[in-house]
Amino acid sequence: MALFTPLEPAELAAAAAAFGLPPPDRAEPEPRGRVNTSYHLWSGGERWFLRIAEGKGEAEVAFEAEIQRFLFAAHFPVPALRPALDGRLFAAVAGKPAMLFHYAPGEEKAAGDVTPAHCLRVGEQLGRLHDLSAAITLERPNPYGAATVQAWVAALGDGDGVGGAPALEPEARAALPLFREEAAAASRLPGAPRGLVHADLFRDNVLWLGDRIGYLLDWEMACTDAFALDLATAVDAWCYGQAHDHLRAVALLQGYRSRRKLEPETADALHAHARLSALRFALGRLRTFPAGRPAGAEVVWKDWRRYRDRLVALRALGPDGYRALLGL
Repeated sequence: MALFTPLEPAELAAAAAAFGLPPPDRAEPEPRGRVNTSYHLWSGGERWFLRIAEGKGEAEVAFEAEIQRFLFAAHFPVPALRPALDGRLFAAVAGKPAMLFHYAPGEEKAAGDVTPAHCLRVGEQLGRLHDLSAAITLERPNPYGAATVQAWVAALGDGDGVGGAPALEPEARAALPLFREEAAAASRLPGAPRGLVHADLFRDNVLWLGDRIGYLLDWEMACTDAFALDLATAVDAWCYGQAHDHLRAVALLQGYRSRRKLEPETADALHAHARLSALRFALGRLRTFPAGRPAGAEVVWKDWRRYRDRLVALRALGPDGYRALLGL
């Protein structure tokens, strides 16, 4: 469990007060967090979700909050934010920026429960998001773009712990040539239409009400980047089990195209951005746990090898095979 900023009852009361609420009747930390500290609060006869941004500045939190305010006003399925007493969409809690959300009910889909029908719905919402992007004037460079990923690869060195580089497990060291090759390829990404992207549309960021999407969560990675990156990330998150699933991938693209035209330039860029996305998530997980799964730790562990395997599969498919996978 990630609880970087434990709050005492008095601190929880102060946090609620910053948003114009009475002291909570009840508070429970969210056990599944990995990056931020979050609490479920029951205050003023309602349930709320308090998220404290760890390691982020006010500008980053303000961008995310404004994006969510815009999307909520456009009737896009995001939780409503409660403004702080000073009118901002966040407040300082324990010296860190925090947002307070109306509680969003729903359930995540387990990997084995995802069907083409669910992927169709995900594609529809992603198409809606990219279509709405034309009306958004806010911009934020992708903090996890190609340059960042290339720097991550360089920082791994030879994986032997020499010169400040992390000591990697043997399987990770064996993957370093693959990572270096893909990092170099990321310097030659094709041009493609850009706008607001979620950039992290995984299963745990979508809440379902039956077979209908209730809410899309966690917009902290939202940024301005190629739509191809967002679409390819969603395909790898929703349409991969032990291998890519053709029926699910076709359904996701069908849903997307039902809400927004897929430009030829985006279609042409999908394979290259899929490879960058797989590299980014493999490295992100590896950097968190370079020595492998920690024994006995109460922490959400994500296996970097799952995205290494996606990357290997994408390379084997090639651009033409990837288009065929998506039914393009």
